[in-house]
Amino acid sequence: MIKLIISDFKTNGAGGVLTYFVIYFTNASFRLILNYRIGYFLMNSNYSVLRLLSNFYRYRQMTKRCCHISYHSDLGRGIKFPHPLGIVIGEGVVIKDNVQIWQHVTLGSSGKKGEGLTYPTIQDGVKIYTGAVLLGKINVGANAVVGANSVVNTDVPENSVVAGIPAKIISTAN
Repeated sequence: MIKLIISDFKTNGAGGVLTYFVIYFTNASFRLILNYRIGYFLMNSNYSVLRLLSNFYRYRQMTKRCCHISYHSDLGRGIKFPHPLGIVIGEGVVIKDNVQIWQHVTLGSSGKKGEGLTYPTIQDGVKIYTGAVLLGKINVGANAVVGANSVVNTDVPENSVVAGIPAKIISTAN
């Protein structure tokens, strides 16, 4: 966990100890990720008191930023939340490295009958813009871009841009 926190520090700014101290107090994205990482560590502890303490970090996410990031989700290194407000990440979501997620994004289960709870997998380098909703067992390929206010319920190929309701591919990089 310490390696992930150090990686998050480096992602959100470079420099010495003073810079890291300033980042903690000024960068809401880093504080949200730090609360998630500490809460995740406490939730997976063998001690019931520490698992109860993890609820404090969940409470901080919800009251300070109106965000809910499930401790059963998996966040990679270098994730950024440029405007961390109103973000919901469900319990089975897998997010790889260097992903950017803007405000009011929802990553969750589709709730389809007979499908059970299935969640998206977000590959490396993806950008998900404001208000996007990604539902169900979908895979968003590496370096893809999900446009603002899109509803994605099918796989997104790597290096492509999707937008709309429902999301359609509007461009692909060769």
